[in-house]
Amino acid sequence: MKIYIDILLITNGIMTCVYLEALCRICHRTIKPFKLFAACAVGGLSSLIIVIDGSSYFQSVGIIILKLAGIVLTLCTAFRFRSFYEWLRYFMIYCTVSALFTGVTVTVWQLSRSRIIFFKNLTVYFNVSILNLVLATATAYGLLSLYEIITRKSFNKAAKYEAIYENGGYILKIPAVCDSGNRLCDTFTGTPIVVFCCDELYFHYDLDSENPETLCGFRLIPYNTVSGEGLIHVTANGKVRIIDDRDNCKEVKCYVGVIRSQNGTSRAIFNPVLIS
Repeated sequence: MKIYIDILLITNGIMTCVYLEALCRICHRTIKPFKLFAACAVGGLSSLIIVIDGSSYFQSVGIIILKLAGIVLTLCTAFRFRSFYEWLRYFMIYCTVSALFTGVTVTVWQLSRSRIIFFKNLTVYFNVSILNLVLATATAYGLLSLYEIITRKSFNKAAKYEAIYENGGYILKIPAVCDSGNRLCDTFTGTPIVVFCCDELYFHYDLDSENPETLCGFRLIPYNTVSGEGLIHVTANGKVRIIDDRDNCKEVKCYVGVIRSQNGTSRAIFNPVLIS
């Protein structure tokens, strides 16, 4: 089969995007557009191993090493990791998603004897035209958008929630609001932020102080939620649990943003994807 380099790079770039989006859904992370584009470019370029002759044992081992190196470089391009454990977790999930997709593709290829799909050196090649590729991508994007809209509308907004913030010996429990419009994420890591509108927490950390030393562990980023807009103090310290009205409790992977409460009413604002 004749392999066209442009189709190979584009299709594998799109597949990399699908893997990363699946990883983000599982780990509740977001990727900045330019990082996503760069990671997809890396994933597309790594597909060039399809042209390597893997007939011998050492060549096959080299192909596997190059494939794993491509995955590592893709993940490091898309995310910033706080620990080796976090990187290993993301690596395993990405490999699992990739293996599942590739396995399904190869199964379809073998059963259907399709000439559209070709598999070699752990790489999938789709023998389609650019026009069909664009149409397929647009269709897939439309279906994913429709799924997200339906999921948001079906989410139980009437449910009552509470948020528990714990850091060392300090524990705070306040009412929580599920808001799909809260897409606030950390500027550097892309981690979702749960916004705590709470005077007690605000003054507990002396966030009104002008002394920089008292703000250790916090940084300011711009925000825009149902509670208003401006600058918010954000920290990775502590952990957050969300409890619904059925006493279901889930510890969510997030950063904590702290602002003053409105009219003395404390509440936490979180995106529903954190507990989905």
